[in-house]
Amino acid sequence: MAPYGLPSAYDVRNAAVVLAPVVHRTPIRTSPTLTRMVNQNILSSTRQPSPSQVELHFKCENLQHTGSFKFRGACHFLAKLDDQDLRNGVVAYSTGNHAQAVAHAAQLASKARSMHIPSYVVVPSDCPPKKIAATRSHGASVLLSRTDPNSRVRLAEHVQRATGSILVPPADHLDIVLGQATAVQEFLQQASQAGSPLDAIIVPSGGGGLLCGAIAACKPHGVAVFACEPAVGGPGLASAMAVGRRTLEIRGPGSIADGLRSLTGEANWEHVRAEGNVRQVLTVSEVQIGEALKVGVRELGFAIEPSAAVPLAAALFSDAFHGWARGANGRVKVGVVLTGGNVCMEDLAALVPGFEMVA
Repeated sequence: MAPYGLPSAYDVRNAAVVLAPVVHRTPIRTSPTLTRMVNQNILSSTRQPSPSQVELHFKCENLQHTGSFKFRGACHFLAKLDDQDLRNGVVAYSTGNHAQAVAHAAQLASKARSMHIPSYVVVPSDCPPKKIAATRSHGASVLLSRTDPNSRVRLAEHVQRATGSILVPPADHLDIVLGQATAVQEFLQQASQAGSPLDAIIVPSGGGGLLCGAIAACKPHGVAVFACEPAVGGPGLASAMAVGRRTLEIRGPGSIADGLRSLTGEANWEHVRAEGNVRQVLTVSEVQIGEALKVGVRELGFAIEPSAAVPLAAALFSDAFHGWARGANGRVKVGVVLTGGNVCMEDLAALVPGFEMVA
Protein backbone atom coordinates (compact mmCIF):
# COMPACT_ATOMS: atom_id res chain seq x y z
CA MET A 1 0.00 0.00 0.00
CA ALA A 2 1.08 3.57 -0.62
CA PRO A 3 2.64 5.34 2.39
CA TYR A 4 0.66 8.11 4.05
CA GLY A 5 1.45 10.78 6.62
CA LEU A 6 0.08 10.41 10.11
CA PRO A 7 -3.25 12.26 10.16
CA SER A 8 -3.48 15.46 12.18
CA ALA A 9 -6.15 16.29 14.75
CA TYR A 10 -7.70 18.54 12.09
CA ASP A 11 -7.89 15.59 9.66
CA VAL A 12 -9.61 13.42 12.28
CA ARG A 13 -12.13 16.17 13.08
CA ASN A 14 -12.97 16.51 9.38
CA ALA A 15 -13.50 12.74 9.12
CA ALA A 16 -15.87 12.91 12.09
CA VAL A 17 -17.91 15.58 10.31
CA VAL A 18 -18.15 13.38 7.20
CA LEU A 19 -19.30 10.40 9.25
CA ALA A 20 -21.68 12.19 11.62
CA PRO A 21 -24.81 11.53 9.51
CA VAL A 22 -24.23 7.77 9.28
CA VAL A 23 -22.34 6.44 12.31
CA HIS A 24 -23.70 5.86 15.77
CA ARG A 25 -22.06 7.77 18.63
CA THR A 26 -21.47 4.69 20.73
CA PRO A 27 -21.66 4.92 24.52
CA ILE A 28 -18.89 4.51 27.06
CA ARG A 29 -19.28 2.33 30.13
CA THR A 30 -17.49 1.75 33.40
CA SER A 31 -17.41 -1.33 35.63
CA PRO A 32 -16.37 -1.05 39.28
CA THR A 33 -15.89 -4.83 39.35
CA LEU A 34 -13.52 -4.93 36.36
CA THR A 35 -11.63 -1.92 37.71
CA ARG A 36 -11.27 -3.65 41.07
CA MET A 37 -10.06 -6.86 39.39
CA VAL A 38 -7.33 -5.00 37.51
CA ASN A 39 -6.05 -3.35 40.67
CA GLN A 40 -6.16 -6.62 42.60
CA ASN A 41 -4.11 -8.27 39.85
CA ILE A 42 -1.58 -5.43 39.88
CA LEU A 43 -1.22 -5.84 43.65
CA SER A 44 -0.88 -9.63 43.50
CA SER A 45 1.75 -9.48 40.75
CA THR A 46 4.25 -7.81 43.10
CA ARG A 47 2.67 -8.26 46.55
CA GLN A 48 3.56 -4.65 47.29
CA PRO A 49 1.20 -1.69 47.61
CA SER A 50 0.89 0.20 44.33
CA PRO A 51 1.19 4.00 44.33
CA SER A 52 -1.34 4.12 41.49
CA GLN A 53 -4.90 2.97 40.90
CA VAL A 54 -6.21 2.05 37.45
CA GLU A 55 -9.72 3.11 36.46
CA LEU A 56 -11.15 1.38 33.38
CA HIS A 57 -13.46 2.98 30.84
CA PHE A 58 -14.97 1.08 27.89
CA LYS A 59 -15.85 2.37 24.41
CA CYS A 60 -18.70 0.21 23.12
CA GLU A 61 -18.05 -0.06 19.38
CA ASN A 62 -19.74 -3.46 19.61
CA LEU A 63 -22.92 -1.33 19.55
CA GLN A 64 -21.90 0.41 16.31
CA HIS A 65 -23.87 -0.20 13.09
CA THR A 66 -22.90 -3.65 11.70
CA GLY A 67 -21.61 -4.51 15.16
CA SER A 68 -18.07 -3.13 14.94
CA PHE A 69 -15.83 -0.09 14.52
CA LYS A 70 -15.09 -1.25 10.96
CA PHE A 71 -18.22 0.55 9.78
CA ARG A 72 -16.52 3.89 10.37
CA GLY A 73 -13.57 3.17 8.10
CA ALA A 74 -15.69 1.65 5.34
CA CYS A 75 -18.10 4.59 5.27
CA HIS A 76 -15.31 7.14 5.27
CA PHE A 77 -13.47 5.36 2.45
CA LEU A 78 -16.58 5.30 0.24
CA ALA A 79 -17.44 8.90 1.10
CA LYS A 80 -14.13 10.03 -0.39
CA LEU A 81 -14.91 8.41 -3.77
CA ASP A 82 -17.01 9.98 -6.52
CA ASP A 83 -19.86 8.34 -8.42
CA GLN A 84 -17.62 7.42 -11.34
CA ASP A 85 -15.26 5.54 -9.01
CA LEU A 86 -18.17 3.53 -7.62
CA ARG A 87 -20.01 2.69 -10.85
CA ASN A 88 -18.62 -0.89 -10.90
CA GLY A 89 -18.99 -1.44 -7.18
CA VAL A 90 -16.63 -2.24 -4.35
CA VAL A 91 -14.79 -5.37 -3.25
CA ALA A 92 -13.30 -6.22 0.13
CA TYR A 93 -11.51 -9.07 1.89
CA SER A 94 -12.10 -9.66 5.56
CA THR A 95 -12.24 -12.05 8.48
CA GLY A 96 -15.86 -10.93 8.85
CA ASN A 97 -16.48 -7.48 10.35
CA HIS A 98 -14.96 -5.46 7.50
CA ALA A 99 -17.11 -7.50 5.10
CA GLN A 100 -20.31 -6.47 6.87
CA ALA A 101 -19.13 -2.88 7.14
CA VAL A 102 -18.34 -2.54 3.42
CA ALA A 103 -21.58 -4.25 2.41
CA HIS A 104 -23.70 -1.91 4.53
CA ALA A 105 -21.67 1.16 3.59
CA ALA A 106 -22.25 0.35 -0.10
CA GLN A 107 -25.94 -0.18 0.61
CA LEU A 108 -26.26 3.23 2.27
CA ALA A 109 -24.17 4.94 -0.41
CA SER A 110 -26.43 3.44 -3.09
CA LYS A 111 -29.44 5.10 -1.49
CA ALA A 112 -27.69 8.40 -0.84
CA ARG A 113 -26.35 8.66 -4.41
CA SER A 114 -29.43 7.15 -6.13
CA MET A 115 -27.27 4.57 -7.93
CA HIS A 116 -26.65 0.88 -7.49
CA ILE A 117 -23.24 0.11 -5.99
CA PRO A 118 -22.57 -3.64 -6.08
CA SER A 119 -20.49 -5.08 -3.27
CA TYR A 120 -18.36 -8.22 -3.34
CA VAL A 121 -16.71 -9.54 -0.20
CA VAL A 122 -14.20 -12.34 0.30
CA VAL A 123 -14.09 -14.10 3.67
CA PRO A 124 -12.26 -17.24 4.81
CA SER A 125 -14.16 -20.51 4.69
CA ASP A 126 -14.13 -20.69 8.50
CA CYS A 127 -15.76 -17.26 8.89
CA PRO A 128 -18.60 -17.49 11.46
CA PRO A 129 -21.93 -18.13 9.70
CA LYS A 130 -23.52 -15.21 11.54
CA LYS A 131 -21.08 -12.79 9.90
CA ILE A 132 -21.63 -14.30 6.45
CA ALA A 133 -25.41 -14.12 6.82
CA ALA A 134 -25.26 -10.51 8.02
CA THR A 135 -23.04 -9.54 5.08
CA ARG A 136 -25.47 -11.10 2.60
CA SER A 137 -28.36 -9.32 4.31
CA HIS A 138 -26.82 -6.03 3.18
CA GLY A 139 -26.91 -7.16 -0.45
CA ALA A 140 -23.30 -8.29 -0.87
CA SER A 141 -22.08 -11.20 -2.96
CA VAL A 142 -19.99 -13.35 -0.61
CA LEU A 143 -17.08 -15.47 -1.85
CA LEU A 144 -15.20 -17.96 0.34
CA SER A 145 -11.42 -18.32 0.26
CA ARG A 146 -8.96 -20.60 1.99
CA THR A 147 -8.20 -19.64 5.58
CA ASP A 148 -4.74 -18.08 5.13
CA PRO A 149 -4.69 -14.26 4.75
CA ASN A 150 -2.98 -14.29 1.35
CA SER A 151 -5.71 -16.44 -0.19
CA ARG A 152 -8.45 -13.94 0.54
CA VAL A 153 -6.32 -11.07 -0.74
CA ARG A 154 -5.63 -12.88 -4.02
CA LEU A 155 -9.28 -13.77 -4.53
CA ALA A 156 -10.37 -10.18 -3.86
CA GLU A 157 -7.81 -8.91 -6.36
CA HIS A 158 -9.16 -11.38 -8.93
CA VAL A 159 -12.70 -10.07 -8.35
CA GLN A 160 -11.43 -6.51 -8.69
CA ARG A 161 -9.87 -7.25 -12.08
CA ALA A 162 -12.93 -9.15 -13.31
CA THR A 163 -15.51 -6.54 -12.27
CA GLY A 164 -13.64 -3.25 -12.38
CA SER A 165 -14.69 -2.63 -8.77
CA ILE A 166 -12.79 -0.54 -6.22
CA LEU A 167 -10.86 -2.45 -3.56
CA VAL A 168 -11.71 -1.28 -0.03
CA PRO A 169 -8.75 -2.36 2.14
CA PRO A 170 -9.50 -3.47 5.69
CA ALA A 171 -6.83 -1.36 7.38
CA ASP A 172 -3.88 -0.14 5.32
CA HIS A 173 -5.15 3.14 3.84
CA LEU A 174 -5.35 6.73 5.04
CA ASP A 175 -9.12 7.01 4.58
CA ILE A 176 -9.71 3.79 6.53
CA VAL A 177 -7.39 4.96 9.32
CA LEU A 178 -9.17 8.32 9.50
CA GLY A 179 -12.54 6.60 9.85
CA GLN A 180 -11.29 4.39 12.67
CA ALA A 181 -9.62 7.37 14.36
CA THR A 182 -13.05 8.95 14.88
CA ALA A 183 -13.97 6.19 17.33
CA VAL A 184 -10.96 7.02 19.50
CA GLN A 185 -11.42 10.77 19.18
CA GLU A 186 -15.04 10.32 20.24
CA PHE A 187 -13.89 8.20 23.20
CA LEU A 188 -11.47 10.89 24.37
CA GLN A 189 -14.16 13.55 24.11
CA GLN A 190 -16.76 11.49 25.98
CA ALA A 191 -14.37 10.63 28.80
CA SER A 192 -13.34 14.29 29.19
CA GLN A 193 -16.96 15.43 29.18
CA ALA A 194 -17.67 12.88 31.93
CA GLY A 195 -14.87 14.38 34.04
CA SER A 196 -12.46 11.46 33.50
CA PRO A 197 -9.95 12.40 30.78
CA LEU A 198 -8.00 9.34 29.70
CA ASP A 199 -4.31 8.84 30.40
CA ALA A 200 -3.94 5.77 28.19
CA ILE A 201 -5.87 3.66 25.73
CA ILE A 202 -5.62 -0.03 24.80
CA VAL A 203 -6.67 -1.17 21.34
CA PRO A 204 -6.42 -4.59 19.71
CA SER A 205 -4.47 -4.67 16.48
CA GLY A 206 -4.62 -6.89 13.42
CA GLY A 207 -4.07 -4.88 10.25
CA GLY A 208 -3.32 -1.77 12.30
CA GLY A 209 -6.02 0.60 11.05
CA LEU A 210 -7.54 1.21 14.47
CA LEU A 211 -4.10 1.34 16.08
CA CYS A 212 -2.89 4.03 13.67
CA GLY A 213 -6.19 5.86 14.16
CA ALA A 214 -5.61 5.74 17.91
CA ILE A 215 -2.10 7.15 17.47
CA ALA A 216 -3.48 10.02 15.37
CA ALA A 217 -6.25 10.80 17.86
CA CYS A 218 -4.20 10.38 21.05
CA LYS A 219 -0.82 11.88 20.18
CA PRO A 220 -1.95 15.54 20.22
CA HIS A 221 -3.34 15.01 23.74
CA GLY A 222 -0.40 13.11 25.19
CA VAL A 223 -2.50 9.98 25.76
CA ALA A 224 -0.42 6.78 25.82
CA VAL A 225 -1.38 4.16 23.23
CA PHE A 226 -1.01 0.45 23.97
CA ALA A 227 -1.56 -2.16 21.26
CA CYS A 228 -2.50 -5.72 22.13
CA GLU A 229 -2.71 -9.05 20.34
CA PRO A 230 -3.00 -12.80 20.96
CA ALA A 231 0.37 -14.28 21.92
CA VAL A 232 -0.05 -16.87 19.14
CA GLY A 233 -2.05 -16.71 15.93
CA GLY A 234 -2.22 -12.93 15.59
CA PRO A 235 -0.20 -10.44 13.54
CA GLY A 236 3.00 -10.98 15.52
CA LEU A 237 3.32 -7.27 16.19
CA ALA A 238 5.18 -7.61 19.48
CA SER A 239 7.94 -9.70 17.92
CA ALA A 240 8.04 -7.39 14.89
CA MET A 241 8.60 -4.40 17.16
CA ALA A 242 11.35 -6.27 19.00
CA VAL A 243 13.33 -6.99 15.82
CA GLY A 244 12.33 -3.87 13.87
CA ARG A 245 10.86 -5.75 10.90
CA ARG A 246 7.22 -6.22 9.92
CA THR A 247 6.01 -9.82 10.25
CA LEU A 248 5.13 -11.27 6.84
CA GLU A 249 3.52 -14.53 7.92
CA ILE A 250 1.08 -15.51 10.63
CA ARG A 251 2.58 -18.34 12.62
CA GLY A 252 1.11 -20.95 14.90
CA PRO A 253 -2.43 -22.20 15.33
CA GLY A 254 -5.40 -19.88 15.07
CA SER A 255 -6.58 -17.80 18.00
CA ILE A 256 -10.16 -17.58 19.21
CA ALA A 257 -9.66 -13.86 18.51
CA ASP A 258 -10.17 -14.56 14.81
CA GLY A 259 -10.68 -10.89 13.93
CA LEU A 260 -6.99 -10.25 14.70
CA ARG A 261 -5.69 -12.95 12.39
CA SER A 262 -4.36 -10.37 9.93
CA LEU A 263 -0.91 -9.05 9.15
CA THR A 264 -0.07 -5.47 10.03
CA GLY A 265 -0.40 -3.35 6.90
CA GLU A 266 2.80 -2.20 5.24
CA ALA A 267 1.91 1.50 5.37
CA ASN A 268 0.47 1.24 8.88
CA TRP A 269 3.64 -0.47 10.10
CA GLU A 270 5.67 2.65 9.48
CA HIS A 271 3.56 4.60 11.97
CA VAL A 272 3.34 1.77 14.48
CA ARG A 273 7.12 1.34 14.56
CA ALA A 274 7.92 5.08 14.76
CA GLU A 275 9.42 6.04 18.09
CA GLY A 276 6.96 7.38 20.63
CA ASN A 277 3.78 6.34 18.82
CA VAL A 278 3.02 3.06 20.62
CA ARG A 279 3.99 2.70 24.26
CA GLN A 280 4.08 -1.08 24.09
CA VAL A 281 2.51 -4.09 22.36
CA LEU A 282 0.87 -6.30 24.98
CA THR A 283 0.33 -10.02 24.36
CA VAL A 284 -2.20 -12.30 26.02
CA SER A 285 -2.73 -16.05 25.99
CA GLU A 286 -5.81 -17.91 24.79
CA VAL A 287 -6.69 -18.75 28.40
CA GLN A 288 -6.48 -15.07 29.35
CA ILE A 289 -8.67 -14.06 26.41
CA GLY A 290 -11.23 -16.64 27.49
CA GLU A 291 -11.19 -15.39 31.08
CA ALA A 292 -11.61 -11.79 29.91
CA LEU A 293 -14.55 -12.84 27.76
CA LYS A 294 -16.25 -14.51 30.68
CA VAL A 295 -15.86 -11.66 33.15
CA GLY A 296 -16.40 -8.97 30.50
CA VAL A 297 -19.73 -10.35 29.30
CA ARG A 298 -20.85 -11.00 32.86
CA GLU A 299 -20.01 -7.53 34.16
CA LEU A 300 -20.91 -5.44 31.10
CA GLY A 301 -24.06 -7.38 30.30
CA PHE A 302 -23.67 -7.81 26.55
CA ALA A 303 -21.83 -9.99 24.05
CA ILE A 304 -18.38 -9.01 22.86
CA GLU A 305 -16.28 -10.85 20.32
CA PRO A 306 -13.12 -12.65 21.41
CA SER A 307 -11.08 -10.00 19.55
CA ALA A 308 -12.80 -7.29 21.61
CA ALA A 309 -11.86 -9.14 24.80
CA VAL A 310 -8.14 -8.97 23.99
CA PRO A 311 -7.63 -5.39 25.31
CA LEU A 312 -9.56 -6.26 28.47
CA ALA A 313 -7.37 -9.34 28.87
CA ALA A 314 -4.29 -7.12 28.51
CA ALA A 315 -5.55 -4.77 31.23
CA LEU A 316 -6.36 -7.68 33.53
CA PHE A 317 -3.37 -9.94 33.01
CA SER A 318 -0.44 -8.26 31.23
CA ASP A 319 2.59 -7.93 33.50
CA ALA A 320 3.97 -5.28 31.14
CA PHE A 321 0.82 -3.16 31.48
CA HIS A 322 0.78 -3.66 35.24
CA GLY A 323 4.39 -2.51 35.42
CA TRP A 324 3.51 0.66 33.50
CA ALA A 325 0.52 1.28 35.78
CA ARG A 326 2.63 0.85 38.91
CA GLY A 327 5.04 3.48 37.64
CA ALA A 328 2.28 6.02 36.97
CA ASN A 329 1.51 8.75 39.44
CA GLY A 330 -1.89 8.67 41.13
CA ARG A 331 -5.13 7.50 39.57
CA VAL A 332 -4.69 6.33 35.97
CA LYS A 333 -7.70 6.41 33.67
CA VAL A 334 -7.40 3.78 30.95
CA GLY A 335 -9.68 3.43 27.94
CA VAL A 336 -10.44 0.01 26.49
CA VAL A 337 -11.97 -0.18 23.01
CA LEU A 338 -14.52 -2.99 22.67
CA THR A 339 -14.18 -3.35 18.93
CA GLY A 340 -17.02 -5.69 17.99
CA GLY A 341 -19.96 -7.78 19.11
CA ASN A 342 -20.80 -9.99 16.14
CA VAL A 343 -21.12 -13.19 18.10
CA CYS A 344 -23.98 -14.85 19.94
CA MET A 345 -23.89 -16.16 23.50
CA GLU A 346 -24.20 -19.75 22.27
CA ASP A 347 -21.05 -19.35 20.15
CA LEU A 348 -19.15 -17.93 23.11
CA ALA A 349 -20.29 -20.82 25.27
CA ALA A 350 -18.92 -23.22 22.65
CA LEU A 351 -15.61 -21.35 22.44
CA VAL A 352 -14.89 -20.77 26.11
CA PRO A 353 -15.12 -23.51 28.76
CA GLY A 354 -17.15 -22.38 31.75
CA PHE A 355 -18.77 -19.47 29.91
CA GLU A 356 -22.10 -18.42 31.45
CA MET A 357 -24.64 -16.89 29.10
CA VAL A 358 -26.20 -13.52 29.96
CA ALA A 359 -29.89 -13.06 29.27
